[in-house]
Amino acid sequence: MWTDRHRTRHETRLKDMVLQAGLDEVACFLEQADPPGRPDATPARRVLAAIAWHLRVGGAWRALPAGFPPRRTVYGWFRRWIEKGLFASLMRALARRQRRRCGRGPMPRLAVIDTQSVKCLGVRGPRGYDGAKKLVGRKRVAMVDAEGHLLALAVVPANVRDRDTLAALDEGKAQWPSLRQAILDGAFTAERCQQWCHLHGMRHRVVEKRPDQNSFVVLERRWLVERSFGWLSHWGGLLRERAGRLDVATGRLACVASLMAANALYNPA
Repeated sequence: MWTDRHRTRHETRLKDMVLQAGLDEVACFLEQADPPGRPDATPARRVLAAIAWHLRVGGAWRALPAGFPPRRTVYGWFRRWIEKGLFASLMRALARRQRRRCGRGPMPRLAVIDTQSVKCLGVRGPRGYDGAKKLVGRKRVAMVDAEGHLLALAVVPANVRDRDTLAALDEGKAQWPSLRQAILDGAFTAERCQQWCHLHGMRHRVVEKRPDQNSFVVLERRWLVERSFGWLSHWGGLLRERAGRLDVATGRLACVASLMAANALYNPA
């Protein structure tokens, strides 16, 4: 039987799951970029822990366990940081630090771009039907470097064709002027995809499946972005699109990407 004792043990385990070493660094960045206006404001560390728990487990904001700040406080700060673009800025800063740790330069020259369609919950906001995946929801567009580190993210309705999703990465690509080559899959063979790459100073290269391929095969470079999507799918709050606005949906992805990057950098394990 599910009792209060089981609930307390379960919630404690889930909170320990997200209280990772990188939370302190992320909270420090948020406090410096957006200092609280009052000395008695809720510490960013506690708010960030609640946000990480929500994104790791999923569910409604009102389901936050006891011990976290009030859900209205948590969601208010979450929306504030998204609107200021802090999670996207942090994601890029951590990507540069991860590249240095891998022995690479901070500014990448290669980008791998792909999309992922996910179902959308019954919330307000733009959505569409993806005929290829047979689902109603939204499409995530990701740009990663040669190590799989997330450089830019965007969310569009699922009925937008892959070849038309590159425009959603305009703002993210502007933050990486060093990129010189883009690796894409067979859905990006249209001429406007080449034009988009040339407009942003990149060469266009398509890695397609072999004609005789009937099963899963690891394709050159394309597996990097697929692995990054797999990392995001480990977070229960991202298995379904539940945000009403596309910018909030993009901010949720950037927040998770920042938390994963910070944990990989600062977790001794």
